[in-house]
Amino acid sequence: MQENLAKGLSIVGKAISVRAPLPILSNVLINAEDGRLKLSAFNMETGISTYVGASVETEGSITIPARILSEFVSLLSPGTVTGELKDSVLHLSSGGTKSKFVGMAASDYPELPQMSKKLQVLELAPQKFSSAITAVGFSAALDDSRPILGGILLNYDKGVLTAVSADGFRLSEKTLKVGKKEAAFNVVVPAKTLIEVVRLLGGSDGPIKFALDANDNLALFEADGILISTRIIDGAFPDYKKLIPGETSLSAEFSVSELLEAVKLTNVFAKEMNSAISLTFDPEGMIYLSSTAQESGENNSQVAAKITGEKLEMAFNAKFLLDFLNNANGERVSFSTNGNMLPGLLKVVGDEDYLHIIMPLRVQN
Repeated sequence: MQENLAKGLSIVGKAISVRAPLPILSNVLINAEDGRLKLSAFNMETGISTYVGASVETEGSITIPARILSEFVSLLSPGTVTGELKDSVLHLSSGGTKSKFVGMAASDYPELPQMSKKLQVLELAPQKFSSAITAVGFSAALDDSRPILGGILLNYDKGVLTAVSADGFRLSEKTLKVGKKEAAFNVVVPAKTLIEVVRLLGGSDGPIKFALDANDNLALFEADGILISTRIIDGAFPDYKKLIPGETSLSAEFSVSELLEAVKLTNVFAKEMNSAISLTFDPEGMIYLSSTAQESGENNSQVAAKITGEKLEMAFNAKFLLDFLNNANGERVSFSTNGNMLPGLLKVVGDEDYLHIIMPLRVQN
């Protein structure tokens, strides 16, 4: 059916190279086998494959330019799509439309990673794993200056999986109990791939199978007939534990929704000043937020809070605060620190499995 084929092509399309080092990597690999079509794409870093139900009369395989095939199929009217392979040309027909796609031999396509039975497999609850990756994904670095920070650390030990990301200015950590006790591991997986895993597999009916192939330096994720593979990032993830403060001189607890609204309002003016906003923690029970834009004006907001410690003024990047608050799955958050130029620790009240570290900005007097 057109709908299923279009969906399958859209799924594997995320692994198509925009600037492919080899022309064939701009193609989607199509295998007609066992009463279904297997669609695959691979850019030498990430691979995705999925299945589409089909009535197969003769088995065969071909690679077709992914962009034009996906666009064409998406524009077809819903209904049956018939395909026939003649030499290296794929003939498609649907309704009153007939088309030909010139392809390249499937034998020239790179070998795709597979989920082998020999690999150690962890079974992850889709919703819990998706929540963990979402909770830390926004803290991963977006630039390529330090590739290791563009990934998410996945540390597994004694039935507990810990996901960590950091970009040098903030850090997020989320732990979840997996239950099954296998050999410990510590790997860094590209954040963009894990976000794609969440998008494609997060709503799966069954568990997400997660495996590591040490021989090929790969991480593999599989659920509902979709297999995603990715290269593990080489290098050591920074020793982030030393950034987490123990005892602190100041602590505050406040409403997520109230601070979120105040930060949004304050950021309207802060955008002109690199999103820098000032937060003053007053032991009398209030957090005062302010920002000033020389050409536009200023904003002052306040949020009620339970505060212990001496009065302290700090400055933060409003965008970083918003990223955390938008992903804080709870009604209240705690904040603690040991000084206005030292890391701030944010936690969702009632969730001991999630923490966020944010570095302050230098306050200009």
